[in-house]
Amino acid sequence: MKRSELIFNILSIPVDITSLLLAGVMSFYIRLNLETYFPVLFKPDLKEFVLNLLAVIPILLVIFAFAGLYNLRGTRKFSTEFSRIVAAITIALLLIVFIFFFDQTFFNSRLIILIAWLVSIIVLVLARYILKKIQVALLKRGFGLHNLVVVGATQNQHPMLEQIRNDKNFGYEIVAEISDNQNVLEQLDQIYQKNKFEELLQADPSAPAYLNSQLLQFARQKGLTFNYLPDIFDVQRNHLETLTIDGMPVISIKNTPLTGWGSVVKRIFDILLSLLSLIITSPFFLVIALAIKIDSKGKVFYAAPRGGHKKDFTFYKFRTMYSHLSVGQEYGGKEAEKIRQELWKVNARGGESGAFLKIKDDPRVTRVGKILRKTKLDEIPQFFNVLRGDMSMVGPRAHVIDEVDRYRDQYRRIFSIKPGIFGLSQIAQISWPDLPFDEEIKLNTYYIENWSVWLDIQILAKSFYYIFLGKKNIADY
Repeated sequence: MKRSELIFNILSIPVDITSLLLAGVMSFYIRLNLETYFPVLFKPDLKEFVLNLLAVIPILLVIFAFAGLYNLRGTRKFSTEFSRIVAAITIALLLIVFIFFFDQTFFNSRLIILIAWLVSIIVLVLARYILKKIQVALLKRGFGLHNLVVVGATQNQHPMLEQIRNDKNFGYEIVAEISDNQNVLEQLDQIYQKNKFEELLQADPSAPAYLNSQLLQFARQKGLTFNYLPDIFDVQRNHLETLTIDGMPVISIKNTPLTGWGSVVKRIFDILLSLLSLIITSPFFLVIALAIKIDSKGKVFYAAPRGGHKKDFTFYKFRTMYSHLSVGQEYGGKEAEKIRQELWKVNARGGESGAFLKIKDDPRVTRVGKILRKTKLDEIPQFFNVLRGDMSMVGPRAHVIDEVDRYRDQYRRIFSIKPGIFGLSQIAQISWPDLPFDEEIKLNTYYIENWSVWLDIQILAKSFYYIFLGKKNIADY
């Protein structure tokens, strides 16, 4: 970690303390102003409340430390910080509720705990966001950048490399690029003597194993961070379990941690969140339905088969295309399918041989449909699919059946779990609409291999952050 990052991590501690105190006092007065609707049973005392708050703050800071909030790099995305803040504050809330159960004099109002949870998240996120903006401003001026050397840049002109070259927000300064695999170590050593760079990136997924081994060894000897772009098989770090049979150790390779209790926990998680999401989004149903009806003729909802786990299922969303141009017997039928086949010729993701269809400025999409797609509001009915058990809140994207037939046999593993409304590939496509299909497979494979409740929470937090606060890509799909 660079010195500038260490300074900002240290600065974040007093910022957090101040934010928590401010949030606590704000919550106290918000609770007093709600007395008309929610009578106060015990007369609150600000001094006593602040003293109790000061006793709780050190515990919160420890939780923040375990959540990694004081070990963040300048290159992080704020969505990572956002998700950690929400998780840490939520854990703290549960801890305080537990304390309250045994000692109701500690905080003499249950409602103030709930208010403090929400206000703390808002204040902390705002304070950390300002701190992050200051750090980004310094990065743009060249302060705190990580010096990076890229190996194999010309063999793989990955879009990520162009972003690193052109955008200082990623926190890197590329000091050298090595395009061939001849005498790489000698070239690296010469570069290191002139410029003590901190990180090394292997940008060629097809590089031979011996070269990667040499690069890793070089990085370890120099104390560098070694990064690499994996191929599809590199991300398949399977979940391992050691068994003993008659005294003999046997290693069991599981497809995913989503087995046994993992699947039970995820299903409970899906039911609770989908119900909550349907309740929260229910006011939008009527407004969106009216907008669709006024804008174009046809049904409000679009239902179509999608490739799923074990069996295909009927997928629901708000209709975003003109009804006569939507595929399906209940919509445009054969004519719509004929138009769709023609559009494969201008497919933005791989042309006619691409894995699935993605059309820029799709002529089939209505005016309201464009808004619904950009805001992701068209996906609200999918919460019904989650509640029914066809989908999950988090998982690989659900694709059209005839598209699935193009790759199901080759990438059958992504169908070993339920498709999801949100996911790693869905997040990536918000800022990278032309995400290559192989990259999508890597992200989905990583998710299958590394599933956890915490990972699901992070993905959901990042998804909501990008939808409501993140920078949108100007590409129109």
